[in-house]
Amino acid sequence: MAETKYGKHVSNPPHIQIKAEDDGRVVFDGLMVGPPHLNYDITIGHQFVTKPFLSNNPAHTHNFHEFLAWYGGNPDDPDDFGAEVVLHLGEELEKHVFTKPTIVSLPIGLVHCPLEVTRVDRPIIQIEIMLATPDGSPRTREPFFEKDKKPKQ
Repeated sequence: MAETKYGKHVSNPPHIQIKAEDDGRVVFDGLMVGPPHLNYDITIGHQFVTKPFLSNNPAHTHNFHEFLAWYGGNPDDPDDFGAEVVLHLGEELEKHVFTKPTIVSLPIGLVHCPLEVTRVDRPIIQIEIMLATPDGSPRTREPFFEKDKKPKQ
Protein backbone atom coordinates (compact mmCIF):
# COMPACT_ATOMS: atom_id res chain seq x y z
CA MET A 1 0.00 0.00 0.00
CA ALA A 2 1.28 3.44 -0.87
CA GLU A 3 2.27 5.71 1.99
CA THR A 4 -0.89 7.65 2.67
CA LYS A 5 -2.52 9.00 5.78
CA TYR A 6 -4.55 5.82 6.34
CA GLY A 7 -2.56 3.32 4.29
CA LYS A 8 -1.22 1.70 7.46
CA HIS A 9 -4.72 0.30 8.05
CA VAL A 10 -4.79 -1.56 4.73
CA SER A 11 -3.01 -4.87 4.14
CA ASN A 12 -2.81 -7.26 1.23
CA PRO A 13 -2.45 -10.75 2.71
CA PRO A 14 0.55 -12.65 1.34
CA HIS A 15 0.15 -16.09 -0.23
CA ILE A 16 1.55 -18.68 2.21
CA GLN A 17 2.14 -22.40 1.79
CA ILE A 18 2.65 -24.53 4.89
CA LYS A 19 3.97 -28.06 4.41
CA ALA A 20 3.81 -31.03 6.76
CA GLU A 21 7.17 -31.79 8.36
CA ASP A 22 6.77 -35.56 7.98
CA ASP A 23 6.06 -35.89 4.26
CA GLY A 24 6.14 -32.39 2.77
CA ARG A 25 2.48 -32.38 1.69
CA VAL A 26 0.86 -28.95 1.53
CA VAL A 27 -1.55 -28.50 4.45
CA PHE A 28 -2.23 -24.78 3.97
CA ASP A 29 -2.16 -22.92 0.67
CA GLY A 30 -3.87 -19.58 1.00
CA LEU A 31 -3.66 -16.05 2.27
CA MET A 32 -2.55 -15.24 5.82
CA VAL A 33 -1.89 -12.04 7.72
CA GLY A 34 -0.49 -11.56 11.18
CA PRO A 35 0.60 -8.88 13.62
CA PRO A 36 3.21 -7.26 11.35
CA HIS A 37 0.59 -6.68 8.64
CA LEU A 38 -2.29 -5.68 10.89
CA ASN A 39 -0.55 -3.74 13.66
CA TYR A 40 -2.47 -5.93 16.10
CA ASP A 41 -1.79 -9.32 17.71
CA ILE A 42 -4.13 -11.46 15.62
CA THR A 43 -3.51 -13.87 12.76
CA ILE A 44 -6.11 -14.54 10.07
CA GLY A 45 -5.77 -17.07 7.29
CA HIS A 46 -8.03 -18.51 4.66
CA GLN A 47 -7.68 -21.02 1.89
CA PHE A 48 -9.82 -22.65 -0.75
CA VAL A 49 -10.08 -26.39 -0.22
CA THR A 50 -10.53 -28.27 -3.48
CA LYS A 51 -9.75 -31.83 -2.44
CA PRO A 52 -9.80 -33.94 0.73
CA PHE A 53 -6.85 -33.64 3.09
CA LEU A 54 -5.67 -34.64 6.55
CA SER A 55 -4.17 -31.87 8.70
CA ASN A 56 -0.66 -32.34 10.00
CA ASN A 57 -1.71 -31.34 13.54
CA PRO A 58 -2.19 -34.07 16.14
CA ALA A 59 -4.54 -33.45 19.06
CA HIS A 60 -3.20 -30.33 20.77
CA THR A 61 -3.98 -27.31 22.93
CA HIS A 62 -2.77 -23.75 22.89
CA ASN A 63 -2.55 -20.65 25.03
CA PHE A 64 -4.74 -18.51 22.78
CA HIS A 65 -8.33 -18.53 21.58
CA GLU A 66 -8.81 -19.76 18.03
CA PHE A 67 -11.71 -19.87 15.60
CA LEU A 68 -12.01 -22.29 12.68
CA ALA A 69 -14.66 -21.83 10.02
CA TRP A 70 -15.74 -23.54 6.81
CA TYR A 71 -17.99 -22.01 4.17
CA GLY A 72 -19.23 -23.14 0.80
CA GLY A 73 -18.03 -21.40 -2.33
CA ASN A 74 -21.42 -20.82 -3.96
CA PRO A 75 -22.12 -17.05 -3.92
CA ASP A 76 -25.75 -17.70 -4.92
CA ASP A 77 -26.48 -20.01 -1.96
CA PRO A 78 -24.63 -19.48 1.35
CA ASP A 79 -26.07 -22.77 2.69
CA ASP A 80 -24.62 -24.81 -0.21
CA PHE A 81 -21.61 -26.50 1.39
CA GLY A 82 -20.73 -29.53 -0.74
CA ALA A 83 -18.10 -31.03 1.57
CA GLU A 84 -17.53 -32.97 4.77
CA VAL A 85 -15.15 -31.87 7.53
CA VAL A 86 -14.26 -33.99 10.57
CA LEU A 87 -12.82 -32.38 13.71
CA HIS A 88 -12.18 -34.03 17.07
CA LEU A 89 -12.70 -32.05 20.30
CA GLY A 90 -11.83 -32.65 23.94
CA GLU A 91 -9.61 -35.12 25.73
CA GLU A 92 -11.94 -37.90 24.59
CA LEU A 93 -11.48 -36.82 20.93
CA GLU A 94 -15.23 -36.44 20.50
CA LYS A 95 -15.89 -36.64 16.76
CA HIS A 96 -17.76 -33.79 15.03
CA VAL A 97 -18.77 -34.06 11.38
CA PHE A 98 -19.73 -30.88 9.50
CA THR A 99 -21.72 -31.00 6.28
CA LYS A 100 -22.91 -27.40 6.33
CA PRO A 101 -21.19 -24.04 6.96
CA THR A 102 -19.70 -24.15 10.45
CA ILE A 103 -17.73 -21.99 12.88
CA VAL A 104 -15.91 -23.60 15.81
CA SER A 105 -14.73 -21.60 18.84
CA LEU A 106 -11.67 -23.14 20.49
CA PRO A 107 -11.04 -21.55 23.90
CA ILE A 108 -7.62 -21.65 25.53
CA GLY A 109 -6.72 -25.20 26.58
CA LEU A 110 -9.42 -27.04 24.62
CA VAL A 111 -7.96 -30.17 23.05
CA HIS A 112 -8.71 -30.30 19.32
CA CYS A 113 -7.68 -32.17 16.17
CA PRO A 114 -7.06 -34.22 14.22
CA LEU A 115 -8.83 -32.36 11.44
CA GLU A 116 -9.72 -33.96 8.14
CA VAL A 117 -11.63 -32.78 5.11
CA THR A 118 -13.02 -36.13 3.95
CA ARG A 119 -15.10 -35.05 0.95
CA VAL A 120 -15.09 -32.04 -1.37
CA ASP A 121 -17.78 -31.96 -4.06
CA ARG A 122 -17.20 -28.25 -4.74
CA PRO A 123 -14.47 -25.94 -3.40
CA ILE A 124 -15.01 -24.68 0.14
CA ILE A 125 -13.37 -21.89 2.12
CA GLN A 126 -11.51 -22.66 5.35
CA ILE A 127 -10.76 -19.78 7.73
CA GLU A 128 -8.53 -19.72 10.81
CA ILE A 129 -8.38 -16.84 13.29
CA MET A 130 -5.84 -16.87 16.12
CA LEU A 131 -6.30 -14.23 18.82
CA ALA A 132 -3.62 -12.77 21.06
CA THR A 133 -2.71 -14.53 24.29
CA PRO A 134 -4.29 -12.91 27.36
CA ASP A 135 -0.91 -12.10 28.91
CA GLY A 136 0.85 -11.00 25.72
CA SER A 137 3.21 -13.99 25.68
CA PRO A 138 4.05 -15.75 22.39
CA ARG A 139 1.45 -18.20 21.09
CA THR A 140 2.18 -21.86 21.83
CA ARG A 141 0.82 -25.15 20.54
CA GLU A 142 1.36 -28.24 22.67
CA PRO A 143 0.57 -31.80 21.53
CA PHE A 144 -1.87 -33.30 24.02
CA PHE A 145 -0.86 -36.96 23.92
CA GLU A 146 2.64 -38.03 25.01
CA LYS A 147 3.13 -40.06 21.82
CA ASP A 148 2.90 -36.82 19.77
CA LYS A 149 5.36 -34.82 21.87
CA LYS A 150 8.86 -34.40 20.52
CA PRO A 151 11.67 -35.26 22.91
CA LYS A 152 13.25 -32.18 24.51
CA GLN A 153 16.76 -31.57 23.31
